Amino acid sequence: MSFTLLLTDVMSPLGRALEHELEREPFKLLMPGITELDWADAQSLPAYLQKHQPDLIVNCRGWEDAFHSGSQAMLISTARQLAQACADKSIPLIHISSYSVFGGDSKVTHSEKDSIAPLNDIGRAFAEAEQVIAEQLPKHIILRLSWVIGAYGDNLLTRLLSSFLAGASVSVNRRLRGAPTALSDAARVAVAMSKQIQCGSDNWGVMHYCSSDGCSEDEFAEQLLQLLIQQQLLTAEPSLSLIDNVPTDEPFSAILGCRRARDYFGIQARSWRPSLLPLVKQWLHNREKGKVAE
Repeated sequence: MSFTLLLTDVMSPLGRALEHELEREPFKLLMPGITELDWADAQSLPAYLQKHQPDLIVNCRGWEDAFHSGSQAMLISTARQLAQACADKSIPLIHISSYSVFGGDSKVTHSEKDSIAPLNDIGRAFAEAEQVIAEQLPKHIILRLSWVIGAYGDNLLTRLLSSFLAGASVSVNRRLRGAPTALSDAARVAVAMSKQIQCGSDNWGVMHYCSSDGCSEDEFAEQLLQLLIQQQLLTAEPSLSLIDNVPTDEPFSAILGCRRARDYFGIQARSWRPSLLPLVKQWLHNREKGKVAE
């Protein structure tokens, strides 16, 4: 029996990772371009859904912009459109969200039941998107992620790599804690949930996923620096300085308890450590390709 899945974004790093994972599956995959689906037109999405009748939608549109371009409008507007359109058509939705919805409490690990209290515009946008979906759409999964790292895009890993290899001074906060989660690992989880929804899973609501290894920001930076030294990849010696204060504008912990994803979907968390060297090599490869293209 054919199963049609709509992926809302394939341009961002997270969208590309999802596309890569989904293309391995026997889904009929819809990835509409601007000529097929105009998100600025309020009538475009309902018309597209009426024409193509997807069985499930996976949404990460606006996720990257919310973090790295300073614009949260796309995240919120896409959530509003999808919540209404999916409710009208009874289409389930997997919506990618973030740890940033949590507040300044002292909890090291946030569970799915913890109250949210965002501290900045990014967190408030993710919280608003979650609320819109939860209020309008019964069959939804809000999948919150911890620190997301990858070989491309703007993330903690790529920022540190750029600075380290340039021999620049790098400041990291020893109080910030997270569970670095590779783009491919996050995509693996979303696809695993999609496959079980295809098979009739009826588990909905907020789910968390992050890697199995929590660490502080300075511990992650130190491990990356040691790897670069071992691989003899440094041409200049970077300077690593520590910040030792608790931030007031973001959650000090991005570590998430993943009990529901494990209990409802059998998803086991993976460590980020074995993937670090392959990610570094891929980043270096991407950088060399960019130089050649220039």
